Amino acid sequence: MNTQEVKERIEEYHRIRGNPGSDGATLAETALFVEEVFAIVLKDQEIRPENLGSIAAIEQFVLEKLGLQS
Repeated sequence: MNTQEVKERIEEYHRIRGNPGSDGATLAETALFVEEVFAIVLKDQEIRPENLGSIAAIEQFVLEKLGLQS
């Protein structure tokens, strides 16, 4: 998967689900999306607003986890 594919999948998620939020249920839902779509296993401490609370944060987090950005 490349950077453009990551961005496209996250944008699609945003169109379908709307803005991610920082409440527990929304973070859990976003974590499931990230794990399923990008085959990333998240640790409990990674499921937080700083990583999954906005589209920009999700993109940055996923790119870093996939080794596509530092």
